[in-house]
Amino acid sequence: MKAKNKLIISLLKHRDYNKFSKFIKDQWSHTHIFVYDSTIFDWQHKGSASYHYMSAFLEGDLIGVHGVIPLSHFDSHLPKDQIFLAFWLANEDRVIGVGLQLYKGILKEYNPRFIGALGVNSKVLPVFKWQGFTTGTMNHHVLLSPYINEFKVAIVPNYYLRDNIKYKKITQTVSHSFVRFDKFKLKRYDTRLIYTHQTPTKSDVYVINRYLEHPIYQYVVYALMKEDTVDALCVIRPVKVKNSIILRFVDYIGSNDLFSKLNNHLLDLLKEYKAEYIDIYSYGLPIDVLHESGFINRNSIPNLIIPDYFEPFEKKNVEVNYAYRCLGVNIPVRLFKADGDQDRPSRLL
Repeated sequence: MKAKNKLIISLLKHRDYNKFSKFIKDQWSHTHIFVYDSTIFDWQHKGSASYHYMSAFLEGDLIGVHGVIPLSHFDSHLPKDQIFLAFWLANEDRVIGVGLQLYKGILKEYNPRFIGALGVNSKVLPVFKWQGFTTGTMNHHVLLSPYINEFKVAIVPNYYLRDNIKYKKITQTVSHSFVRFDKFKLKRYDTRLIYTHQTPTKSDVYVINRYLEHPIYQYVVYALMKEDTVDALCVIRPVKVKNSIILRFVDYIGSNDLFSKLNNHLLDLLKEYKAEYIDIYSYGLPIDVLHESGFINRNSIPNLIIPDYFEPFEKKNVEVNYAYRCLGVNIPVRLFKADGDQDRPSRLL
């Protein structure tokens, strides 16, 4: 697709990775992981013919890039018209409006019915809204461990520690077991029904390729099971911060109603890992269901700090903005931390 001034908008070719890396280094940051290593970039974006990355070249110079992560990148049988947007950088000094042209190039290339974006800069949210996206800030909830005497990663106010931290397990009829799954165990069960509760669409193959075979991060997948049936999958990423461990609940697959059954299992997980807390960023998961499962809204406790940045570690709260557009799909949208590129390494571990 060509425009004036020999501007060429197209998917980034494999041979142009070095130009891409230099552009990120010169225009954004020399410490960005894409600058000094291609492992995660290839894993997340490399297709058979090109990268899932829209590029803008002007007379041979790269002047803009806009990342794309199709759900089908991790499972070729998933719908190809469901995508997440990723890193977006454009040199508007060279061509005014090149950033918007990159986005239009994505629309033409993928013709998406669902487009999602997480970690959107607050200044850019109005642009998404102008393009017809639903926008907002993800909910951030946390389940603090009752088995920890001192919090080193989180900052928990003394008054809250004194009055609330020693939860009792929620009284529930124990109807489900909580079983850790590897890819071989996952393949033995018929789990198709659990993927019908949300947009975007995922699958067992997606879970295996996105999480269980991640090249750097170590994810653990737990199945909520009733007898011999898998009713839900939970994706957890343990994070070690010096001598402490926290658990990040980065994806959930299953019905909203079953999420409330997780409380006792998650408390057991906190005890097993000797973790300070489990936190979850979400959109579309009902607030009452989160509360029923024992999670508290981070924003409801003054001075409570549940960090989000760990590479490097910053002891501060972080709001994660979302934007999505969904056309012709009636299944509700749910978003979690590991959708898009929010749960991506910022450095080699």
